Amino acid sequence: MAYNSHYLPILTILAAVFLFFDLPSTVLGNGEWQEVDPNDPKALVNGIFAIDEHNKVAEPKLLFESIFKAEKQVVEQGINYRIVIQAVKDSRSFSSLYQAIVFVTPKFKKLISFNNFSTKSD
Repeated sequence: MAYNSHYLPILTILAAVFLFFDLPSTVLGNGEWQEVDPNDPKALVNGIFAIDEHNKVAEPKLLFESIFKAEKQVVEQGINYRIVIQAVKDSRSFSSLYQAIVFVTPKFKKLISFNNFSTKSD
């Protein structure tokens, strides 16, 4: 039976959709969150990655300043980094804190979430 190449784009899109929707179940694991030194190079790289990914889809663009706090969680498929990032909207703004979760494997990274962070407890 001959293979019809017209179906290749559809199959590729379907595979990507299934991977995307299955990702949260494989990356959000039951492992304990472990404190990471905010100066750790992996925390820094993943914090900058989170800002870059956020800036691709959101306005206003943020400027990375530093890592305020970092934690990691080992899960079945890789490592989640929960990072509190200090950033500014522009040179005239005050710094704000943002929390990002970045999922990392040896082959790729994905920004799972990015939100304003409040240090106040309710």
